[in-house]
Amino acid sequence: MYLLTKSRGLRLAAHESLAAIFALSVAETFYRFHSFTLECLAFLATWYGVSWALNKARKFGHRTDVPQHLRLLRHHEQVGPHEARPLEIGGVRRG
Repeated sequence: MYLLTKSRGLRLAAHESLAAIFALSVAETFYRFHSFTLECLAFLATWYGVSWALNKARKFGHRTDVPQHLRLLRHHEQVGPHEARPLEIGGVRRG
């Protein structure tokens, strides 16, 4: 957990906070297994499911009609050496 928070920083915490709060409220309201371990596992499974659903919804909202190979990379996306290609328009190399 320490390495995860250190590598991702507060960005991960901000990204997961909505899913965690929702999962915690569901767990507190509905889960009564009389076992800490079972309730903890159910809470983590709920958090995972809600986080997955929110990430799918965010990606669905960011879809465009532009094919993936024509999309411009955002500043935080990195291209590996095998994926790097020069920008070409009409046979003319730009950049």
